[in-house]
Amino acid sequence: MNKNNESIGIIVGVLMGLAVSLVLSIVGPVISGHFKIVSVLVSFLCSSIISVVIGLFIPIRRMSVWSCSKIGISPDKLPGMIISALIGDICFTPLISFLMVYMNYKRAKSMDPSVVLGRMYCGNLIVSFVVAFLIILIFTPLFIRLAIGIVKPEGEQIEESEEKE
Repeated sequence: MNKNNESIGIIVGVLMGLAVSLVLSIVGPVISGHFKIVSVLVSFLCSSIISVVIGLFIPIRRMSVWSCSKIGISPDKLPGMIISALIGDICFTPLISFLMVYMNYKRAKSMDPSVVLGRMYCGNLIVSFVVAFLIILIFTPLFIRLAIGIVKPEGEQIEESEEKE
């Protein structure tokens, strides 16, 4: 993998992590009926850190390309994009959902001791999987194009300066 592809992968991973974190930080409180800006911001900050780490260190694109090649489909066509979105969803959503649910569980438990973490998590996880899948499916191609636009001009400038020397 060349330097430009690595840079594109890092940018896409960070952008995807932030997008999934933002959307899930909003969806959870809206579903629970306890939407507060402070809760959303705290959830977004915490889940963003985890998401960016996931995006940087888990090679989701490589896993997607490998999976698509094993079943004989192109990762750039719709079926491959669906497989890629599913892989990204599996990598991001359970951990982000657990973090956000657990933070809310701690608050809810102090007000109502009968609150059950498993029930809160399972309900949220199902909705989060669907929402995150759609976000990943829609935004990944856009983030790839954006990352290519960011990295390519830098790569072109480097190549041009090397040619002049």
